[in-house]
Amino acid sequence: MSPTETTPVPLRIAHRAGITPEATAVRAAEGELTYRQFDRRARAVAEELRAAGAGPEDTVLLGVRRGLHWAVGLLGIWYAGAAALLVDLDAPDERLRTLLDAAGTRHAVAPDTYAAAMLQRRTGRELFWAATSTAAPTAAAEPPAGIDPGSLAYVLFTSGSTGLPKPVAVGHAGLAAQVRTLAERYGLTAGDAVLQFAAPAFDVSLEEALPTWCTGGTAVFVTDNVLSPAELEPFLAEQRISVVNLPTPYWTQWAKDLERAPRALPGALRRVVIGSDAGRTADLVHWAAAGLPPVVSCYGLTESTITATSYEPGAAELAGFAGDELIPLGEPLAGVRAYVLDEELREAPPGTPGELYLAGSCLARGYHGRPALTSERFVADPFAEVPGERMYRTGDRVTRAPGGPLVFLGRADDQVKIRGHRVELKEVEASVAAHPDVVDVVARAVAAAGGPQLAAWAALTPGSALTPDALRRHLLAKMPGYLVPATVILMERLPRTPGGKLDPRALPAPAPR
Repeated sequence: MSPTETTPVPLRIAHRAGITPEATAVRAAEGELTYRQFDRRARAVAEELRAAGAGPEDTVLLGVRRGLHWAVGLLGIWYAGAAALLVDLDAPDERLRTLLDAAGTRHAVAPDTYAAAMLQRRTGRELFWAATSTAAPTAAAEPPAGIDPGSLAYVLFTSGSTGLPKPVAVGHAGLAAQVRTLAERYGLTAGDAVLQFAAPAFDVSLEEALPTWCTGGTAVFVTDNVLSPAELEPFLAEQRISVVNLPTPYWTQWAKDLERAPRALPGALRRVVIGSDAGRTADLVHWAAAGLPPVVSCYGLTESTITATSYEPGAAELAGFAGDELIPLGEPLAGVRAYVLDEELREAPPGTPGELYLAGSCLARGYHGRPALTSERFVADPFAEVPGERMYRTGDRVTRAPGGPLVFLGRADDQVKIRGHRVELKEVEASVAAHPDVVDVVARAVAAAGGPQLAAWAALTPGSALTPDALRRHLLAKMPGYLVPATVILMERLPRTPGGKLDPRALPAPAPR
């Protein structure tokens, strides 16, 4: 039976394996998988997980790194009917334990026995696990589990203002809708080879892989995603990559490098997708003037199932940019509703700033196991045609001119972007304040040559011998590097007004690093 618009992603991939079994689904340093091999190895993983008791609404740690094992593990989790827990395996052990506790995770996939044992040691718990290295059976194994569109597809954590990371729960229905829309937006076909560049703990990794597999293309994993754009170009040419999805700062570096040293890009490259941070229109203008492949700039949040809006300017729009502005957020994707609202949840007039709310099929289910936080951010949609629908409060301030795209103005809260990661300053402050010698702290994002950096000002207990480097080492052992302030300024007390509020103008400027 052919997939319908509501068919969950894993069942769409299984269908693709049935109609093009010998096409290449995955290519990585470890080798290649046809759709038949991909499907059968995922079924073997699913059998082991089901035997270990994993099923619907259970989260399974995707304990593998980029490449063949990541692909097999992800699809195997879904074939078992369970949900994937996406984490950064390079995070400190304490952070991993916190994430698994928040997600209630008792199962995992790992490449082999040794890797599983290491995961259990690091997380301090017994994990019922399945091996992604299990050979594909010669005959088809048990078919994928039936998947209810409303069931949980994956959990991914974002920074939390309370000091605890927020587990975003995405359902299969929303994921299926977004994958179908993105495949159409990027014009994907079975002939495409799509670069798999994003880190596995970023949901962009799903945007790279899933629309590709649902349309029968090849996901090509790069081994090292910290190489420079110039170093990436030979890989794109060798693998005949047709579509890339890159962090905006990385693309910006590429654009400026091509402006300094003009050259042709690999001939197969037909589409460049950028996102995760704000870009500049001047780079778009120079890129287009050089005749390079079209760029589509995307905006979204984990709570909106990856991408919610996109922007691809035509020649007239490119010519109309007056200076070096922020690239607009663009227009909502199909199935997404975008509202610009004032504090009373009334629609802001055109040209008037307001807060961006997103609604429609794109929305996540909420925050896994945290109903109070879910009800705070996912609120009733007063504009919906169907009663009971919700909208998500993004915290982003935007405006829209009549007939024009959405334009980003800034944040309405204390959230910032650091190296593409959403960071709540309250989480940074809570982590610093947890040190026994810290009695008061404030964190801010400060401008730096390579992009915004975190800085923290901390007041210590009298007589403390704590140094800035020692405090940073303490934080690095407990949290990801992007949450650790690049600069720490220690003080006897933080400057405050007579009313007890922080006086930010009296904070000493951080020394550049």
